[in-house]
Amino acid sequence: LYPFAAFIGIGNSNYVFDDKITTGSSLNEMANPEIKWETTTVSNIGVDLSLWSNLNFSFEYYQRRTTDILLRLDIPKIIGLTAPYQNAGIVENKGWDMSLAYRNRAGDFNYSIAGNISDVKNKVVDMRGVLRSDRQVNNEGYPIGSFYGYVADGFFQSEAEVSGHATQFGNVAPGDIRYKDLNNDGTINNQDQQVIGSPIPRFTYSSNIDLEYKGISLSVFFQGVGKADGYLSGHGIMPFFEGSTIQEYQRDSWRPDNTGAEFPRLAFNESNNIQNSSFWLKDASYLRLKNVQLGYSFPKSLLKDKVQHLRIYTSGQNLFTVDRFWPGFDVEAPVGNAGWYPQMKVYTIGLDVRF
Repeated sequence: LYPFAAFIGIGNSNYVFDDKITTGSSLNEMANPEIKWETTTVSNIGVDLSLWSNLNFSFEYYQRRTTDILLRLDIPKIIGLTAPYQNAGIVENKGWDMSLAYRNRAGDFNYSIAGNISDVKNKVVDMRGVLRSDRQVNNEGYPIGSFYGYVADGFFQSEAEVSGHATQFGNVAPGDIRYKDLNNDGTINNQDQQVIGSPIPRFTYSSNIDLEYKGISLSVFFQGVGKADGYLSGHGIMPFFEGSTIQEYQRDSWRPDNTGAEFPRLAFNESNNIQNSSFWLKDASYLRLKNVQLGYSFPKSLLKDKVQHLRIYTSGQNLFTVDRFWPGFDVEAPVGNAGWYPQMKVYTIGLDVRF
């Protein structure tokens, strides 16, 4: 919690005195009193236009560079303590934002349409050579938190293909996922892993439409992202994982009579098909109808003196989503969390009265 200060852990270590184990205390983690806050430098250029009092346009190009990011750099193991945090990392974001809005009226009909889109390229500039070989890594030259794993190359279709390929994991059989031997050493291991995708969207966009006619109003809001990757693990991708059920889309598993299946063969207590790989990577771009509201405001001529405003409305949230993610799972679920509860459709009917 406080990496700038050293703390003694009480009761978390055991010592032997007179052939008896005694609970004691110890210093387990190094501190660094010299650490400081990260520093972010932003440079940008943009333009804002307003034309005919109806049309507004803005565009901005920016570059954001964050330095002194806290990292645990490698230290000699002989020290026996967890490495301290140091101000060492550098991350860069480059991109642009653009928005366009138009509003006008035609008699009693008022309307406005607005939209915006942004593009960002995230890149780790310097991590002092630190390589974290987990499902997500911060590798220099790639987006922060990039996906890391094996490159899938279809399914094994026969025993001959299995025996003629590099050694993989467990008892490999036809119908299992085949991985590329990137270094051609005849064995699939962590040396054959690489960056396979990124959960950071390149594009984010939204659009808002507002219409009004003689007290009737309609508001529609869309939002989405483009060029992003998603990854679910556990029961999200493997049938019967840890006693879970099977999803309908997972029924299309490899069998000798179904060699063109979407999923590998059903293999219990085997590790080959559950490795972190590009096979389980999925397109996480989407378009979502986030909110729709339809209402009617009664004219004052129909209201009593004490009532200043009366409006009835109905609205809906998350009415539909267009995506190519795993069926039944929320495209915005955190990385690897197949147990994430999806966003629900919400319908609302309301009455707004002001006296």
